[in-house]
Amino acid sequence: MDTFTQSAKRFSLLLIFCTLTLVFSLNACGSQPGLTGSSSTLQQTPTTSSTVAPGTPQLTQQYDFTEQDSGRTVTYTVTSRFEIALNQQKYPKGNLRVSCSRAGTLGAISNLPAETPPLYAVRYEGVQAGRCTIQNGTFLLTVKIIA
Repeated sequence: MDTFTQSAKRFSLLLIFCTLTLVFSLNACGSQPGLTGSSSTLQQTPTTSSTVAPGTPQLTQQYDFTEQDSGRTVTYTVTSRFEIALNQQKYPKGNLRVSCSRAGTLGAISNLPAETPPLYAVRYEGVQAGRCTIQNGTFLLTVKIIA
């Protein structure tokens, strides 16, 4: 056999091996609870068991807030950090009020990158479990910190 024929034969065997490996992998996924397959697509379906215990609050995945987020309640764990950027003309920094159910729930972070005026930013870190409201005029953000 010449070199081209040997290479083509090796490539064909490799292609068959990869195809079979993929098919067996998809079949293995299809037999797991919560996964259903139809033709070549797999979709996640709800299962009866859950990894989140009933009553466990859903953690917030957003960490940057603006005036459009006013009225929201967010939930973080201790050590989580978040930032609020507000317009200085509409929400003067001197009017910002933080009120917590337990003193020391939030810690202010001072080393902030500068915002383009008229915006300013404040950043906080969850220090201990508690509930806080951050208010400035009509802006209100409620923050729950859980252990």
